[in-house]
Amino acid sequence: MKKLLVFLTMIIVVGLLVGCSGLFPEIENSTRTFLTKTTASTTTVNSIDEEMVISELYKKIYDSLYDEVRQEVINDIAEERFQQLYDSVILALLAEIDSGNITVSAASVIDMILAIEANQANSVVGVVNINEDEVSQSIGSGVIYKKDGNRYYVLTNNHVVENGSSYKVVFEDGTEIDAVLRGVDQLVDVAVLYFETSDILPVSSFGDSALLNKGEIIIAVGHPSGFTYYGSMTMGIISGLDRYFDIDNDGVNDMFVGYIQHDAAINSGNSGGALFNLQGELIGVNTIKLTSVEIEGMGFAIPSNLVKAIVTDIEEFGYSIQKPVLGIRFVDIKNNQEYFTANGITLPEGVTEGFYILEVELGKTMEEYLLPGDIVTQIGDVVISSSRQFVEDFSVYRVGDLIDVVLIRNGVPMEITDILLKAAP
Repeated sequence: MKKLLVFLTMIIVVGLLVGCSGLFPEIENSTRTFLTKTTASTTTVNSIDEEMVISELYKKIYDSLYDEVRQEVINDIAEERFQQLYDSVILALLAEIDSGNITVSAASVIDMILAIEANQANSVVGVVNINEDEVSQSIGSGVIYKKDGNRYYVLTNNHVVENGSSYKVVFEDGTEIDAVLRGVDQLVDVAVLYFETSDILPVSSFGDSALLNKGEIIIAVGHPSGFTYYGSMTMGIISGLDRYFDIDNDGVNDMFVGYIQHDAAINSGNSGGALFNLQGELIGVNTIKLTSVEIEGMGFAIPSNLVKAIVTDIEEFGYSIQKPVLGIRFVDIKNNQEYFTANGITLPEGVTEGFYILEVELGKTMEEYLLPGDIVTQIGDVVISSSRQFVEDFSVYRVGDLIDVVLIRNGVPMEITDILLKAAP
């Protein structure tokens, strides 16, 4: 423990001295591919070469103390206590950075990336999907995010484990461990596996995706094009937030996920892999890549806050209770006036926004409440101006919430109250 305190003290002191300077399926046409201990002293020696001293301090910290201190910590204190202590130091350093007392330099960014490579990147494992004929039918990536005794939980994409009969988790040295599928969320494309081992394995921690900003540096880790390139790391920036797609190809942007867009290189095999921030926190799970001759560098990840909520549900229930399914197919009135003209549909006077209902699906939320031909102008607290605006604003609702719907039926305004939002059947 003394060595740990010395180690942490030296990191902070040196940081202050130098200002911290020390299986994606492809779809044609705009395709998505699923993605020294110091003491106070008043003595000054002008002849000391400060850069040499700093260099030697780094060398002593990383070359002489790191392995020994790490092993001592593992042996002497509980894993939870180490994480608490580690987090407190990191938070203190980040507070110093935010206050302007510490300047982040290129060298410190490199140190952060190397720390991710040495630690959190090792929580990204391979996932093999085996069919009923015991043939491997797909491989992808997964992230160990939780340890419970000898049981480890791995999150990945649903499309990585889809139609599988059995599963294996694969490590860099080729070791394979049988895994059990706990459950999936098909809509958000998340799955949870677990396996058991007495080995001590690295576990990633979730970051807060609500705090992300466009332009922030991120690191993607996964296994592009199979395990020949196991554990590949790529770097990029966050290119956009809250991006929505028509995943099920029904002509309407889905309201389930506001994806993180980034330009870190990802390819088939990166599915289910990690997106880390520079603090080594898991802030997204790679799932989609846009591919075409005209498009380059457009990858998308499921935000960590949504992933965390879903995997918590799956662990407890075996399925996700997060995202409701309205079960409606509609035309956005504001952006599709030509549709109504072409089909001879006359809208009520003054109605320029809302959803014109084409179909209501059986077994889903709106089955008993809406009819084809209804014009819906408000769902819950969301006044509908466009489908894009709606999918963004409605994303705050969860299964089990009660909502009201404002609509026009056969020219008559009406309201239906206390509709219980349902999960997908």
